[in-house]
Amino acid sequence: MDGRSKIPYLPGDIVNSIFLKLPVKSLSRFKSCCKSWHCCVDDADFIKSHLRNSSVDISRQKFVLIHFIPSLRRGPTHKFEIVSTEASINVDSKVVYLNIPEFFINYIFLELFSCSGLVFMTSYDPGYSMTLFNPALGKYKPIPNSLLSEKNKNRCSTTSPIFGFAYDFVAEDYKVICAHYLINEYFNVVEVYSIKNQCWRTIHNTFPASHRFLDNNQVSLNGFIHRMSLNRAVISFHLVDEKFIVTPVPSKYGERPTLHALGDGVCVFTTVGEENLIWSLEKDRWNCINKFPTLDSLMGMSYWSLIGDVTPNTVGIFLFIKENGNILWRRYDGSFIEYDPRKNEYIEFRSTQVPYFGRIKTLYVESLVSLKISWD
Repeated sequence: MDGRSKIPYLPGDIVNSIFLKLPVKSLSRFKSCCKSWHCCVDDADFIKSHLRNSSVDISRQKFVLIHFIPSLRRGPTHKFEIVSTEASINVDSKVVYLNIPEFFINYIFLELFSCSGLVFMTSYDPGYSMTLFNPALGKYKPIPNSLLSEKNKNRCSTTSPIFGFAYDFVAEDYKVICAHYLINEYFNVVEVYSIKNQCWRTIHNTFPASHRFLDNNQVSLNGFIHRMSLNRAVISFHLVDEKFIVTPVPSKYGERPTLHALGDGVCVFTTVGEENLIWSLEKDRWNCINKFPTLDSLMGMSYWSLIGDVTPNTVGIFLFIKENGNILWRRYDGSFIEYDPRKNEYIEFRSTQVPYFGRIKTLYVESLVSLKISWD
């Protein structure tokens, strides 16, 4: 023995099983340790396995939030921040401020969608812009305008597009859906953008809803894009078949349903009287999987009351079901409520770091997907 220490050898399968449990930031650092680790983290099958493990682990769920900063100047404000935080928000939650692409600064309205480890961000007014974003690595990729948008750039013949974003497991390709409403022809045109092929094409299928009657939140799961229509129906687009499916939400299931992802499925949150209900969509049928009280209107959907004039009395938004089964709610004054359905108890708190955010948010999981895409 020459007294020099040797690096202990670990079999590849053990290294792989350890790496699957690590966050993206750690894996990015470990790539530089040795060639075998670099190859492991870069491997396409490992990337898929790591993303699959993260997607089913509630503790790895995160939020991307938009925080608008008030402006003292007249007119609309353009200043905002994008932050990331753990989905299980508590009083001590930390946030990470994400870099905003420079070309987003002059836009007013934003939307966020996420699927399979990536976030799709759109901005409106003036015009619109699209960006694919990996919050874990701070990488972003601009998406070119659709064919119809380029054709009608200087004409007011279409409304602002309706966007969707999801992963096609058959083609192994992320795709952007863009539905335009032709004002003069009273007709919808749907275009699909392939991230892999980097091109747009028009599909022969009409979007089955008006641009005016869609809620902002979207759920992308298992090759489907789901959006809630304000006329009580879930509009779903199947990426493989490129067909739309309309699933009505019966009126008896509650007022103003909102769409959410719950585990590996789609759910709808509603309020009926003094109860909040969560419905799961399974094979075109709705099943009530959770219910909890509104706690004297501390939690529940927005409602309207007639006080001389029609005045909105907002309560808040349903955020998340934590790993322990507790329900996380955010009130419109910026405070949070965590409700324990087993004990029928709740706590109200404010997080010192999580900034106030409106309805613009999306759940996501960190991923290594950026290693598979040619980023700008």
